[in-house]
Amino acid sequence: MPTIAVSEPPRAKRRLVATIAGTVVAVDAITKAIAAHALAGRGIVNVWGGALHLELYRNPAGPGNLLRGHPVLVSVLSIIAVALIATAAWAVRTTSFAVALGLLLGGGIGNLVDRLLGAPAPLRGGVIDWIKPTLSSGSLNLADLSINAAVIAVLVGLALDWYRQPRRSAGSDGALPEPEVDPPART
Repeated sequence: MPTIAVSEPPRAKRRLVATIAGTVVAVDAITKAIAAHALAGRGIVNVWGGALHLELYRNPAGPGNLLRGHPVLVSVLSIIAVALIATAAWAVRTTSFAVALGLLLGGGIGNLVDRLLGAPAPLRGGVIDWIKPTLSSGSLNLADLSINAAVIAVLVGLALDWYRQPRRSAGSDGALPEPEVDPPART
């Protein structure tokens, strides 16, 4: 009797995306609240002998300070990006891409919440950044780290997909073998 490979249903993958995204949003919100309370008015705080700096910064611009001075546009673009990620998550088929989309969606929502609910007004709020790596000119937060981890997860997923592809081996001369063709049936 032939066996049929049954894959995990898409609903389980969507649940994985939602669980990861929800966890990222919650942890990001908690760490931002702690950072806003602990770092307010302190300037730069050196950690691990200056290998890492903590500094409270509210960033109304987009990634890499793109669209500085246009917080409403950045917020609208963020809403569109989160909607597109959520749409892609609905069709996710593999665990590696479910993890990547969960991290990406959670990071996007985490920063979007700051833009929508932060001072001075809805759609004009700045994202709370508080981690300032020594070798970087910018600041970031756990939502940003989640987005970076999503990029790594996508690359790992692509590598795994490539690795799992069936391979045809080359002959001694380096040429690929000709595909086998069944002889025509005799009548």
